[in-house]
Amino acid sequence: MDATDAEGADVWIGTVLDRYGIRPDAAPGPAEQIAATARMMLGNARPGAARLWFAPPGIYSDLLVSIAVESSADRPDTEELFAGATSSTAVDVTPLRTETHGAGYIVRWGVFLEDGTEEDGAEQDGTLVAQWTVLLNDGTWTILMDVLGTTLPAFLLFEQQLPQLIVGVRVPGAVVR
Repeated sequence: MDATDAEGADVWIGTVLDRYGIRPDAAPGPAEQIAATARMMLGNARPGAARLWFAPPGIYSDLLVSIAVESSADRPDTEELFAGATSSTAVDVTPLRTETHGAGYIVRWGVFLEDGTEEDGAEQDGTLVAQWTVLLNDGTWTILMDVLGTTLPAFLLFEQQLPQLIVGVRVPGAVVR
């Protein structure tokens, strides 16, 4: 789904609200908050990537996972990938090696977004938006996975599921001529 596809985005957001059992007519506040989060997530997803909402049973999660598989020759410049990290909180880089998709790393960082100011000039609370980027390269294909969200408990569960998600990513087979 393309982030500019408004109808597709509305259907996706409606599905998310249904998954959480939230009806906009019964709970307009929570419904709008989740819908706004979903729109933000769609706007930040990498174009051409598969998009998944990581929503484990029993907890709220706003983690959007974008997965792209690209030819290693077309891989984006690392500087371009992490341009947003310059205004972030601490950056953590961890080497990553898989049996199926080569080696790479996972980069974790967050950006603190202020919600604005109150009428009396006092600052309101802000939100920590965490972003993880997983980059794996087997010499032929590059897997680029972006994870964006604000729900830290969901990030902990996601990290436990990451190895299974990586194994599930399929790269194109070799071209036989």
